[in-house]
Amino acid sequence: MPLLKVEVTLSLLLALAAQVTVSLENNSSDFQQQQQHVDLQNPTTEWPSLRFNFSLKRSSMPVHGQSDFSMIADPVVSIDGSIMVYNVFAYFRQDKMLHNYTLIDGAAYYVTSNIDNDSAHATVKCLGPELGHLPPINAIASALNQATAMMNAPSVDCPTTNLFKVSVSGVEFVLCAFGSSWFKMYGGNMDIAVEYGNSRMNISAPLLNGEELPRCAEVVSKFAIDSTGNTLLTGRPIASGDVRRLKGEPSSCSCKSTPRPCIFIHGMGVRTELPDNQDSLKKYWGDLTGHAPCCTSIKYAVLNTVDNTWTDSTQQQRVCDRALAVSETSTKSTIADTIIVTHSMGNLMLAGAIAMGKCSLDPSSTWVGLAAPMKGSMASDFIQESCAGNSNFVLEAIVEGGGQCPPTAALKSMSYQGEKHSTAKLDAVYRAAQNAYETNVSAVMCSDSFSGLISLDQVKLWALGLVGHHHSPQRRVGGV
Repeated sequence: MPLLKVEVTLSLLLALAAQVTVSLENNSSDFQQQQQHVDLQNPTTEWPSLRFNFSLKRSSMPVHGQSDFSMIADPVVSIDGSIMVYNVFAYFRQDKMLHNYTLIDGAAYYVTSNIDNDSAHATVKCLGPELGHLPPINAIASALNQATAMMNAPSVDCPTTNLFKVSVSGVEFVLCAFGSSWFKMYGGNMDIAVEYGNSRMNISAPLLNGEELPRCAEVVSKFAIDSTGNTLLTGRPIASGDVRRLKGEPSSCSCKSTPRPCIFIHGMGVRTELPDNQDSLKKYWGDLTGHAPCCTSIKYAVLNTVDNTWTDSTQQQRVCDRALAVSETSTKSTIADTIIVTHSMGNLMLAGAIAMGKCSLDPSSTWVGLAAPMKGSMASDFIQESCAGNSNFVLEAIVEGGGQCPPTAALKSMSYQGEKHSTAKLDAVYRAAQNAYETNVSAVMCSDSFSGLISLDQVKLWALGLVGHHHSPQRRVGGV
């Protein structure tokens, strides 16, 4: 997608995730980088400056036109070494523009200037919540506290004594430590190679026309560091007691109830509709073969959940028909001896169908609800507002670039209950569906990360989760 779309807006959302060098071309603009000594609480050489080298794997993810870039991080550590934060500097050159990112004492500055026009004044902005949340360097560094030793990773050539699993804001990485020189984090959409510096890079606040800028608000906080994080961030030799160990036994599970036929009903975003249940739908569900011990058979409903609303009577009947078809003991309208797994808007479609009397569940059936947005989704309201031009240009670019404009019929039917885009009629249908859901669902499962698993949609979900105006962090992980 182009620059003002989801992936390149990551230059703003990730704030500092795109940097190249610490050198500046001072003669090209009136912006100067102040290089005075940073007053470190613990100026020990035990904590080196770090160079983070990013390699983005997808063509949709370049930042300021670059898929491979670096950024410099300088540690500020408490005297006892238990609390720290990184100051960060980033520099980009794209076409005739310079882009400088500086994170100093928790405050983030973004400076742009023109290379060719010496008289042009640089523009300076503070990076606030609307441009992104925590800069990734400190999020990555903090996540290293929870690094867990792994037995093996088939895709990574690394000694088992130096292999770890790390989760950064819900995104999984495999980390290999290469001694005292560097370590590398391998991810589905990006790799990050981190080099230990031989000297300190004293990053300080930017100057404009030789004068200090007004102080930006603090957007990054200090974080605690433990022995695992200390080991990885300083390049010390890894001792056996420094890291957490995963259990070596393979995981397994068995069916704890009566095995029955299973039907999986997907959520919003599938445009294709097929009249019969399918044996696979890997693009949506992945490959569940061997992972569902309670399923004597697995079928997948394939419904148009783009052009049809979850409240549509015909759509609700289709859901019932698909669920009724998998078990021989089901009757004309009662689903028997069946395990039903619904995801996202699929929960509302089935709950609405039950509430409207289209079908019912026999006690012999089990309903498992995944990420059920039973009050709708604030993402729907956010997208409708952005498509109407009622948000700022960055957010509008994210939505339009993600192909969300104009909003689909299905998306609009997911307007959040009680908010401006909902109606009294839709609110009433929500209440009926909620009652049917609470009465009939047997088990529920939610996520703790809006970015999801590694997939083609991960970047879009990550960006939408960051900028969508959700009522709480938990609302971000509700499906649509």
